[in-house]
Amino acid sequence: MELYVVYLRGINVGGKNKIRMADLRDALTAAGFLKVSTYIQSGNIVLSSTLPMEEIGPTIEALLQQMFELDSDMVRVLVLDAITYQAILEERPEGFGEIVSDMDFRYDVLFPLNVSTEDVMTELLVREGVDKVWKGRHVIYFRRPGPNHPDYTKSALSRLIKKPIYQSITIRNFRTTLKVYSLLQSLK
Repeated sequence: MELYVVYLRGINVGGKNKIRMADLRDALTAAGFLKVSTYIQSGNIVLSSTLPMEEIGPTIEALLQQMFELDSDMVRVLVLDAITYQAILEERPEGFGEIVSDMDFRYDVLFPLNVSTEDVMTELLVREGVDKVWKGRHVIYFRRPGPNHPDYTKSALSRLIKKPIYQSITIRNFRTTLKVYSLLQSLK
């Protein structure tokens, strides 16, 4: 029995693809997944399974289509084993996610879905002197100005939405990434 982090892309966004997390937990448990836990409403799941990792994503995608009324087929599933998820946190750049007293930044983790980090980096726009980006083995780490920063509206991250590669990425803020890791640790 292995532990996994599962991220759903495209649910509970803009009033579309609404899925209550309690209903999702019940559906996953009924489908045979164990220790199912969710965090907030954006499709952050930790669970245990006897299925091989490559079968978990397609199984959950089929379950979502069967059990829930989805407005689009843009819902995607990313599955990461516990070792990979821990490596993502361990390889983050020095200072990534830290609060800097005189500056305000947002820290995001871009998780590729069936594309490489190199593919994402090729398409990612970065505004010099405003954004900072690091390529990891499994994810892209992105720092941008927060709402109290003078360059808040100047980040190029929002331009990613207009690119086709955006459909192959799910983004989590770093606090959520850490919280999901905490959930993962609590299930061991």
